[in-house]
Amino acid sequence: MGRQIALALAIAFIACGDRPAVPTAEKTASAAPTPGPSVDLAGYRTSFDLLANRVHAFSHHSGMLVVNAGDLEFLKLVDGGWKSSWILGEKDGDIPVAFVSGLSSTMFVPIDADGDGIGGTPLADVLMRLTMRSVVPKQRVSVFVNEKAVGTVEVPDAYAPVEVKVPAHALVLGENRIRLTFRSAGAIKGGKRSAAAIQRVEIGPPRPASTPSDRPLVVDAGIGGQTRRAFVVADTSRLSFYLQIPANAKLSLSYGAAEGGTAVVRVVRDGGPATILSTGATPTTWTDAAWDLGAYAGEAVRLDLISRGKSVAWAAPRIVVRAPEPPAAVARTFDRIYVWMVDTLRADKVRVYNPKTIVQTPNYDAFAADATRFAWAHVPGTWSLPSHASILTGVYPTVHKATAHEARLSREVPFVAELVKKAGYRTAIFSSNGYVSGKWGFDRGWDENRNFIRESLPNGAEYLWKTAKTWIEANKTKPQFIYLATVEPHVIYNPKKEFLARYWNKPYTGKIKPAMTGIQLGQIKQGKLKIDDNDKAYIEALHNAEITQSDAAFGAFIADLKAAGTYDTTAVIVISDHGDEFWDHGDVGHAQSVHQELVHVPLIIRAPGVFPTGKVVDADVEAMDLAPTMLELAGLTPPVESQGSSLLALAHDEVSSVPRVAMTQNTGISRGIKVGRYRLIHAGSSRLELYDEIRDPTEKTNLSGERPIALRQMRNVISILIPFENKWRKRVWGTAANVAEAFYAAAGGS
Repeated sequence: MGRQIALALAIAFIACGDRPAVPTAEKTASAAPTPGPSVDLAGYRTSFDLLANRVHAFSHHSGMLVVNAGDLEFLKLVDGGWKSSWILGEKDGDIPVAFVSGLSSTMFVPIDADGDGIGGTPLADVLMRLTMRSVVPKQRVSVFVNEKAVGTVEVPDAYAPVEVKVPAHALVLGENRIRLTFRSAGAIKGGKRSAAAIQRVEIGPPRPASTPSDRPLVVDAGIGGQTRRAFVVADTSRLSFYLQIPANAKLSLSYGAAEGGTAVVRVVRDGGPATILSTGATPTTWTDAAWDLGAYAGEAVRLDLISRGKSVAWAAPRIVVRAPEPPAAVARTFDRIYVWMVDTLRADKVRVYNPKTIVQTPNYDAFAADATRFAWAHVPGTWSLPSHASILTGVYPTVHKATAHEARLSREVPFVAELVKKAGYRTAIFSSNGYVSGKWGFDRGWDENRNFIRESLPNGAEYLWKTAKTWIEANKTKPQFIYLATVEPHVIYNPKKEFLARYWNKPYTGKIKPAMTGIQLGQIKQGKLKIDDNDKAYIEALHNAEITQSDAAFGAFIADLKAAGTYDTTAVIVISDHGDEFWDHGDVGHAQSVHQELVHVPLIIRAPGVFPTGKVVDADVEAMDLAPTMLELAGLTPPVESQGSSLLALAHDEVSSVPRVAMTQNTGISRGIKVGRYRLIHAGSSRLELYDEIRDPTEKTNLSGERPIALRQMRNVISILIPFENKWRKRVWGTAANVAEAFYAAAGGS
């Protein structure tokens, strides 16, 4: 909202009334006095702008959570509509609402006992107030909280608040599942059926009915003769953000009020007490302040901005980090851009990604030392078709449509080969993957289009590169874009003996036949072929040997570039389309989950003078970011349809675009995201898994029931990303973990 509103006027818009008693004691590990007005942030840069990320905020007023169901904020309670029972973003006449889909709907609400929020201190009975209307006459709704029945009430035919008391014994600290089940449903526009339209959700201590203005306002607030863009919150309120704190970080903001009151800044980590960073009388002029968050580096926290007694304005709240200004990214066009795609190579099988692996990858490791390595690259699918398609289009699978075995790549999406060909490049694809072929829509923009599977030719990486090298030599006078889709270590696992000997040097007399592993893995997954631990070890040894065989072929590829004198003038990209599981989570092969072993892949880019040598980028990136990256290396501007963002600037400066989110989908079964140290796997609203990628890189311990703050932070991100997945533009909107202002206008929010 760009309107100019004086703070006094903003206060008048906020509902008043009798308030419950403010807690007199805080759980606190430490307390610090309010800093003075002089704050030195020299050498610090903004990492996370809380105003720009207001979609991630939770607003409590007099302890009551207030959420408008027709607004963006409601998405966080319903996982963005993924596997939920809501019809979102609708209008009932002029009223923004969410419709219940069918007879029942579910939402999830975070509750704590840190004070100023729903649970108060300690956790107590709460009131749930739903402003709603029924779609059909004589409607009733039964309310269940964590599957405990708490009441059944009549639903009005016109919008009015419906109240249900929720006893403390039905609540838990952390995420609470609220299920609404109605008696009947009727037709609404669009041919859908619904039981009710919900305008607003309020949960917390009993209080008078609120008004639509009883929520945080982002306004140009005037205090002491100065105007600043700020959150203006109710006179007794809490604004909460769930986020991960980077290293060397501070919270920076300005605050003030038209008259008195108390301002509190508080931070809470999972499993720890609330820590008050500052508390005291609110100044009547803008006061700049900053607090060191170094003790929370690498952790998920809840950051609370609290006002008591009178309304407080919070201007320019930011997480800033100590970081130098980045060097300027050098714009340079490469006449040779080669992509070496390694099929089915998970990151933790490569030594430079996982020093503990037994797999030998000396050539990939040496290349990484001479290039920029992305530590956390993720693919959007758990099998070849969707991932290759995203790499070559720069869009999510839901946009390019190549998500099922019979599906073809949509011709409505941009395709890198076509774009660089128009710019004068000679283009070629050499593929040993059956999916990466014309049958599935990959026959666009190539001057040379070879698929060795379809042509019934040898398909190993050695043969592929030998064929490609001949074409390169014949076309060496023209700029070249070449996609080398090698197949090792994909099944069949049939490595050369010299490579297998490094991982299996004893006789094997079991059931596994290397040349039959493509069929046998399917039989194992279906339970038709029973194997023992020795067989499992042999299967993984075969796979490991294929990786080392791939590494050797890559070494020959690099040696040939050096011999030709083109290595230092060629942009070379190494990436995989997915990994393989070896009973990490009870299965083998791929396409069955979104765990790290299937979605975390190597990504290494060498473009001399553009991508830094020996640099490791820790930010989360997605395979679809490669399309705009390759276009930038060709001196081209990515098309507006591209959803990814070029990695060139990120390689020089992570501060300005972190946190980021990487998402993977396993068709309609599950979705996974990674943000910072955590991975969230969502297979249904009550089937969430949370993993700490730093302490538990193999994802053995599900922390969803132990780290409610981290879970809520990740839930917020996936809830914002999924509804806008088909039109998200990272270059303009930022990421769902760190949104830009442009997001709100495009998403229809404020």
